[in-house]
Parts: sequence; structure tokens; C-alpha cells
Amino acid sequence: MPSRLNQFFLKYTVARIWNLILSEIQYKLKSPYLHCFPVSVTIEPGNFCNLQCPLCPTGQRDKSANHGFIKFADYKKIIDEIGHYIMLVRLYNWGEPLLNKNFKEMVEYATARGIDVKISTNLSMELTDTELDSLARTSLRKVYISANGASSETYAKYHVGGNFETVMRNMKLLLKKAREINNNYTKYIWLFHVFSHNEHEIKKAKEMAKEIGIKLNINKMRTDMGKEVFETPEEAIKRDSQWLPENPEYNIFNVDNNTVSKNFRCNLLWKETVINWDGSVMSCCFIYSEKFAFGNFTKNGFKEVWNNENYVTARKAVRNKKQERTPPPDSKEFKEKGCTVCHICKSKGFPFNQ
Repeated sequence: MPSRLNQFFLKYTVARIWNLILSEIQYKLKSPYLHCFPVSVTIEPGNFCNLQCPLCPTGQRDKSANHGFIKFADYKKIIDEIGHYIMLVRLYNWGEPLLNKNFKEMVEYATARGIDVKISTNLSMELTDTELDSLARTSLRKVYISANGASSETYAKYHVGGNFETVMRNMKLLLKKAREINNNYTKYIWLFHVFSHNEHEIKKAKEMAKEIGIKLNINKMRTDMGKEVFETPEEAIKRDSQWLPENPEYNIFNVDNNTVSKNFRCNLLWKETVINWDGSVMSCCFIYSEKFAFGNFTKNGFKEVWNNENYVTARKAVRNKKQERTPPPDSKEFKEKGCTVCHICKSKGFPFNQ
């Protein structure tokens, strides 16, 4: 287990600090062609999951994306090529990361090079004491545990196929193991996304988290995650209205006028990237199918993809303050105009504040 001080010096190298500064400058300038590399990268261990959450395409068993686990050799190539620039690896995306048999080796390979690693897990699986002890000893910076409920009945409404008691048992034992080995490096966080069916349990979840000794993050829900950038807020609200909480504090939408509740700045094309299990390089973690990939790492290498035509075109679209019409993604016009998935996202009413 690395000490915080040792990891600090491993992490903050001259190359990473310069890359961080340059990425901020190029984002401020809205440069379409970059001389920096991502500050953080999401690398998908695999897109299989043991649960069937209804608003997740993996849970829906959506077949519009190929399924598999990343090869450890390909993962190492990613870290070897751009690892001396990046500060953070998010080792999760459209699947349960603990299902990848090389999970621990992947964490350690990045951590040994001074890169922080975060994961998000449902922790709803039968794990032995030995497996939990091994997880507690893995050099993770943060572990997010997704459990959208404070009771078995409420939890099961969204985490279909999961078991609340199993999650709570694993959570408590994991924290116990971490304390026993004096692991003060890893931060454990319970993620509680607010829906209409669990809104009444927020107070109870806070009390349970305090008793267990884990930090609780109360988060806003997302509508169907495989469709959200391809539809207007009005369409999402209409389809998923039964999931939306009553309290506007926990809702990303303004349901009175069918809009996203506030502006946001999209800096993802300048500072982050997503690499799926098969090497598909995606604009962000909101995109499910490799159909909208900007390129493929295993075929071209990341540096070539990072400034290819798709990326440059997408950056120009995001920085443009005008809201232009985007043709349907399956149309001939979409290809002829050189549109990307970022054009679609922007055209669907997301209020980019650039």
C-alpha cells in the first residue's frame, strides 16, 4: 500500500504538471488541435455486469455494443503510451470492474507509475473474507459503492438481481479489513442516486452511513444512460418520468419547461478520454456503442486518435456558440457533413456554456 507522500511524488512529475497546465490553456483557448494529452482517462475493464439496472444499457442487455473484457496486454500498452501524462485512471464504465480477472494487476500497474485509480462497483456479489482482504490491500485511491436504497425492498427496484444485505455485508467487512491493515490511502464512498422510489430513504441512508463509518454521496439520477445524449430533455422526461424524484434538488431537469436545469461547461474533449474494452476511443462516458467511436487505440495508437479528424471536428462543434441543426446519425447527410456524436449531444438541448 503506497503512502500518500510517496504517491504524491510519483504522481506530480514535471511531465504531468506541464501537461495539466497546457491542457488548461488549450481548453481556455478552445484549441481544436492539441499539444497536450488527457489529464485523466476512463479505461473499461469490461462491459459485463451481474445486475440488470433498468436505466443502464448493460443492464438492459443492449446488443448495440460488442461485449468482452480488455486484454491485460492492451491495458499495459495504454498506460505505457500515455501514462506519464495522465494523473487518474477511472477503471470502470459500462460494466462491473471486479468481474475482470486481471483487475488487481491493472490497478497495481497504474499505481506503480504514480497514477491514481478509482473504481465504481455494485459490490453485490458473494465475496469471501480473503477476496475482501485482497480488495482492501489493492492500491486504489477511491472505491465508489453504488447502492441506491437503504432497504432491501427499495434497493431491488433499481439494482435488479442484486442483494442489499450482501452489499451491506461486503461494505462493512471491506471497511473493517481496511482498518485492520491501516489502509488510510483508499477512500470508500457509498453512492446513493436519488429516484422517486428511494427519495424517502435519504435520511435513513445518511444515518446508516454514519453508523457504518463510510462517506455518503447523494447524487442526482440519470435517465436512460444509453439514450440521454441522443434525445431532447423533453423526450427523456416523458419516457422516464416514473423515476424522477419530486425534489428539484435531486433532478437534473426542470420538468416545468422540459430543459436541463443548468448550463455546464464541457471540457471533456480537452482533458479526458474514454477507452472501452475493445480499444474504442470514445468522446466521453455517456456513449455506449462503439459505433460512435472516434478511433481505436489497438489499431492506431492513442496519440494518432487524439488529434484525428473526428476529435478536431468535435472540438470545433463544442466550442461553437451557435446551435446548428444536426442530421439524424444514420443518415447520409450526417456522414457527409462530418458530424460526430458531440454534434448530436449539443443539438439535443444541452445548454453548453462555452
